[in-house]
Amino acid sequence: MSLSKCSFLEVENAVYTICDKYQNREALGNLCADLCELNNLKPNSCLPNHLGKDVVFQATYFDNDVVMKSSKLNSEDFEQVYYTNEDGVKVHPSINIFYSMIANTVQSELDVNITSLNNKSLDVLTKLWTRNMKNFPHLPAAVQNAAMSNIWFLVQQNEYLLMKYYEDLNIFPKVIGTCGPFYVVEFIQPLNNYFILFYPSWEEDFTKRAELALKLLNFLEETEKHFPFLHFCDIKVGHFGLDRNGDVKLLDMDMVFFEESLIKNINAIQNCTKSQDCHFIDCQSSCDTISKRCEAKVLDNNFQRVCRNILAGRLVQSYFGLLSSPPYSIYKELSDLLKKCSETLDDKSAHIVASQLKHLLVSFIQEGS
Repeated sequence: MSLSKCSFLEVENAVYTICDKYQNREALGNLCADLCELNNLKPNSCLPNHLGKDVVFQATYFDNDVVMKSSKLNSEDFEQVYYTNEDGVKVHPSINIFYSMIANTVQSELDVNITSLNNKSLDVLTKLWTRNMKNFPHLPAAVQNAAMSNIWFLVQQNEYLLMKYYEDLNIFPKVIGTCGPFYVVEFIQPLNNYFILFYPSWEEDFTKRAELALKLLNFLEETEKHFPFLHFCDIKVGHFGLDRNGDVKLLDMDMVFFEESLIKNINAIQNCTKSQDCHFIDCQSSCDTISKRCEAKVLDNNFQRVCRNILAGRLVQSYFGLLSSPPYSIYKELSDLLKKCSETLDDKSAHIVASQLKHLLVSFIQEGS
């Protein structure tokens, strides 16, 4: 389903695959019965253009729009939690070893230290799944093993891990539930659809665009407060959206990295001759032209990337920015700020420009109201 086009047949195939696992008691999760038995979770259509995911389709859950996702359609394609011994028997880890596997994954992928929570291991497992794990040690071995497999499939998906571990923050779409390796999140209206509504009259609707730009800036500020070293490396208008409360949320987290992981990806780029060779999608780095290796640093931040790709726009590619064609009263000041924030700046300078841009937009909106 990662192709540019998709059909409902692929949705039916995905549902059949996961429900077959559910009937065999291999797929567990709080939404399995709703999807496979009760018809409360009803798939509507597949959503194309999601690189890195085999399953992305829109559905309704008790009349609410949701999206169901999985990076892989078949659970056999994930790394398995067990190993097979010489006799061909599947050997699953003990609960303590399984928790250590989970803790190591969380620490490496989310850049957090949870070793101090060893005495709360079941709380951590509950946080990462959709079932209360208090009774986990007392479950029959077969159910324990199936639960471990299902949790292990999910935590291998970085987007799920990020959304579920930090679900208390109003930054990412809310995880509603899971079934096997599939997870269901709230539907967020992508911003590019919102743009279409007023694109023919951009100049007249600049106030709406300024309000939306301000929401994006507030979102970035809130994100940085919680995650100062989290980088969005694939900045597109359609990767942000508005929830039912009108709040901006990030939709696509396949190219979201903590700085340590991002630098590893940059270091993997070899034989650079110029700094552009060391850019990881929209995240910029620099090239040591003597050693011809990318340097272990990130030169920009999320604000600068959003400024370049969304607010200012790429005029050479005939792409209008969200803040294009401003009123004459703020034209020069806004143009200067957009030019500055599109350049390479140190963190302190970038924060100053972001603050000035927010102040300009707030003043413009207040004067017009």
